[in-house]
Amino acid sequence: MKKQMGYIVAAVLLACCLPNFGYAIELAIHDIQFNTSDGDASIYNGQIQDVTGGVVTHIWSGFNDRIYLRDPAHPTWGAIVVKDGEGGELAGSVSVGDWVSFQDIYIDEFRGTTFLQYRRSFAPDVSFSVVSSGNAVPAPTTLTVTDLINPANHAVTEPYESMIVTLENVTVGQKDLGKADDNYELLQGSHTAWGTDYMNIEAGGPYDPRIVTGIQLTSITGVVEQYTGDPDWDYYQLNTRFAADIVPEPATLWVLTGGIILACRRRSRSVIVDA
Repeated sequence: MKKQMGYIVAAVLLACCLPNFGYAIELAIHDIQFNTSDGDASIYNGQIQDVTGGVVTHIWSGFNDRIYLRDPAHPTWGAIVVKDGEGGELAGSVSVGDWVSFQDIYIDEFRGTTFLQYRRSFAPDVSFSVVSSGNAVPAPTTLTVTDLINPANHAVTEPYESMIVTLENVTVGQKDLGKADDNYELLQGSHTAWGTDYMNIEAGGPYDPRIVTGIQLTSITGVVEQYTGDPDWDYYQLNTRFAADIVPEPATLWVLTGGIILACRRRSRSVIVDA
């Protein structure tokens, strides 16, 4: 009898110690983001797992709709973005404030950002569940430019990837930067971070009209995203979502408004002369 019990105990211990050969386990966002192999890429990269998910903080419609999730239990390493590669099947079924979880979803590292790929070509059995609705959306986390500093410091900024954050009291510097020439500097003292408006649905162009070199901002809010994959580029950027994310200082706003009026007057005079 003792011998049989010994075999049973040994079998249980062996089963517990065996590595995961692709079978899904339930992971929190923090588990995926915090466990990195090089300070950046998740150790779960390339695996199909169940994910407990989080509160939807933002939905972006574009090439592959994106759903941003935040687990409020974790002030860092607690956000992730989901790419909807199924024609809006996910993005069209969830709302900001929903807690969404996933079954059999593919974890993907792409150009520095850790994604969940809601795409059946990656994970044939992927599905999602709206666990609850009407949840409080976590407020943006206030950071300093040194937290998003450029050149990139992965150890400092990576914990905020895919989170909605706010920078306060910054000045817009040089524009036309980055891989797509759509980044601009956000200056705070001697430190620099980068912003971009490509996700801003109200920008009306590559830049929000108020993003002008020299303009001081009371605050600017957006989603933290990393871009790598090109030997010339390795940076984090703050993606504004809509016009309300950009708050110029009132005194500077008058300067901006005056500049626009003056430019229009000059243009009108030029038209009259040319005529």
